[in-house]
Amino acid sequence: MNRCYQKIICLLLAGLTLALSGCGLLSEEELGEISEDAARQQPVRQDIGQELQASYKADHVFSLNSMRGEPFNPYTTDNLWNRVVSMLVYETLVKTDDNFDVQPGLITDWHSDDGMTWTFRVDTSRSFHDGGVMTPGDAVVCIEQARGGQYAQRFSHVTGVYGESEDAFVVTLDEPNWRFPALLNIPCVEAGAFYADMPPGTGPYKFNRTGTKLELNEAHPLAGEMPLDSIRLKRYLEPEDILQAFEDSLLDLVVNNPMDMSSLGYASTNLTKYVDTTNMHYLGYNMTSKLFSQPSFRALMTYAVDRDTIVSTSMQGAAVAATLPIHPNSALYPKTIARSLEYSENDLTVSLQNTGARDVDYDGVLDAGPVRAEITFLVCTDSAVKVAAARQIATQLRNAGFAVIMAEMEYNDYIKALEEGAYDIYYAEVKICDDWDIRPLVAAEGELNYGGVRDPNLEGYIRTFLASNGDSLTTDAEMLYSYMAQFAPITTICFERTEVLYHRGVITTIDPTQDNIFNDMQDWVVDLS
Repeated sequence: MNRCYQKIICLLLAGLTLALSGCGLLSEEELGEISEDAARQQPVRQDIGQELQASYKADHVFSLNSMRGEPFNPYTTDNLWNRVVSMLVYETLVKTDDNFDVQPGLITDWHSDDGMTWTFRVDTSRSFHDGGVMTPGDAVVCIEQARGGQYAQRFSHVTGVYGESEDAFVVTLDEPNWRFPALLNIPCVEAGAFYADMPPGTGPYKFNRTGTKLELNEAHPLAGEMPLDSIRLKRYLEPEDILQAFEDSLLDLVVNNPMDMSSLGYASTNLTKYVDTTNMHYLGYNMTSKLFSQPSFRALMTYAVDRDTIVSTSMQGAAVAATLPIHPNSALYPKTIARSLEYSENDLTVSLQNTGARDVDYDGVLDAGPVRAEITFLVCTDSAVKVAAARQIATQLRNAGFAVIMAEMEYNDYIKALEEGAYDIYYAEVKICDDWDIRPLVAAEGELNYGGVRDPNLEGYIRTFLASNGDSLTTDAEMLYSYMAQFAPITTICFERTEVLYHRGVITTIDPTQDNIFNDMQDWVVDLS
């Protein structure tokens, strides 16, 4: 996911030179904005009597970072900053709230008789930025294209999508899933311009002609309540330039993933809002391992993971501890079962004794029958946070009597080791879909089932959970997670939280979600003075 960046000063000088030489690569509007930004970034010396140092004045314009020259289309871009900008331009078909419950969006309501055939009604009073009316056809095209792209996994059980009437469309599944509507939190672009770099959306803001600014969409239902008439899209390439621009108030809001190797160290004087996500950290097991082919050894691992300490130290609070593969914010999270799986040195010791593990030869390492309790622990070095968390778990295992060999590898070597089974345990991260279907990790044919989990009973419990509705839902959820605690195909550690950073006194009343950093922006109070 890393990018090779160019220095922003080189870009400014090159752009000015080309424009002055008559090459015409920049419009007058773009040239004016670049010159204006460059002038604002001139250092200002402090008054006599104060320590001499460079400081910068805020520009009194609300600005976001972007990567002009790359697509803003949420289905074709892989640039973080353009994805953030696109949240203001493209609304999602449905929304999910802080508890990951589904809420209406461009789709206003839905129903199904069996959980397999779903009818969705769209808001045909809404229009795209070019004046085109929102129709079921736009939703159908987005879902069809998503099935073959970055959202393929969540729509793997979709067998058909088609328009039913002027304001409704139908989705058919190959199995019942009463939480399927939550999977439609995908952005909507106008069908006729699906592959354009800046296709029309329905959001509260729209692109200007050059993609250098967002302008208020006067046709949006909340246009009269939005706090800004326009938003400047600046272009900082180098991480250090992005960091400096934000600290100098030349950018007013940034998003940061503290778990990522490209995480930037923003100053603590800024305000931070954490956004809960479905990005889960977990331990996976090699089912052919002499030790972890046994469910009893997999099950006891949950007591060796001090999740609260990992979250507070290694992750600096940018995660939520969890013992099951469903977010604790969800109403379906079984708290009693979850508490029984929390970190406990005593439970770890007792569980090891129950397996019959003993240090038979007094070498300081446990022996599980004829097998020495030796573990090869695989972790990817793409994130210092993950490495630190894995090392902490390894320390706890060593204290319990295991011999742990850490295998810290770069991404390509890490994936190769997973595929070859050259490990006992691995530390991993995955984004779970909002229906909490974890079959990609644990089903026999799951594409992320690196450990070789084979358990038809587990797959049956998951299907029953997805097909459950009404009074039986809580019971079926508890049955699933009780079975997972015993069979333990994976050990959940936590769910990530994304950082949204902004300046004190500039923005208030911010309430971001993982679907939309600018959720309920109409309630923001913005002061650029």
